[in-house]
Amino acid sequence: MTKVSIQGDKASFSHIAVENLLGDNCEIVSRPNFNEVFKDLVDKRSDLVLIPIENSTYGSIVQNYDLLTQYSVYIIGEIYLKINFHVIGFDEASLADVKYLYSHKVALGQIQGFLRSHSEIQPIEYEDTAGAVNMIKTKYSNLKTRQQYAAAASEYAANFYGMKILERNIQENRYNYTRFFLLKNSNDTNKYNISTEDTETSKKVSLEFRLGEESGSLYECLEPFAKKNIPLIKIESRPIINTHWQFTYYIDLQADIKSNEFNKAFNDLKRIVSHVRILGDYANGVYIDT
Repeated sequence: MTKVSIQGDKASFSHIAVENLLGDNCEIVSRPNFNEVFKDLVDKRSDLVLIPIENSTYGSIVQNYDLLTQYSVYIIGEIYLKINFHVIGFDEASLADVKYLYSHKVALGQIQGFLRSHSEIQPIEYEDTAGAVNMIKTKYSNLKTRQQYAAAASEYAANFYGMKILERNIQENRYNYTRFFLLKNSNDTNKYNISTEDTETSKKVSLEFRLGEESGSLYECLEPFAKKNIPLIKIESRPIINTHWQFTYYIDLQADIKSNEFNKAFNDLKRIVSHVRILGDYANGVYIDT
């Protein structure tokens, strides 16, 4: 059985992503933070890990870009989940009863419209969306005032923990998607059966690179791919600690890593930059409605 580490509790959005990528015959390892997730992989405590990398409302998960650089990992798959948040509480409760709403800080950032229109509800950060559902069930179930406590999480989490949805679809953006990466250890040569679009033309390559002090401009780094008609579909930059305004750049390209066009452009890039690394190659991820 494939062991997969995620940040958060079972029934989290990461858990949903794992099941849609690999099926339900996986052992889920829950970790409290992303650093522990990456350590599981490089220390070979897990076969694979799954991390969120960007959200269409909140933006990039910059910590995970930094961890991609820090650890020897390789991207082998991606998936896009439509993130629907619901108010989840106890069976006898209604939305009017809720005074405290727990969820992950990123999730709370995606339901600001709901919170503004319900100023009587106090948002409280918790380490995980599904974990918040589990927590209110175990911590507050014996209180006479338990109707006051709720969580913002998925329908899957509500069903998994046997709780009730009090209000559906409270996210601001109705096209609220999170993109996840599936990672393996760079030294892992195993093949995994991953759900993808399954077309020969839907392939991606992710790179990271740094410009040296005497290197060319960012434009010159991207030009080789433009000349080969390789679409640039994502660019991200992160500051390099203990340098004077130097950055690591991350790019996603719509390309086949085995193609002559990509390899010629990649070789041109290597002549311009001080450092470059292929972070992964994988098929376009499927879109899943949660």
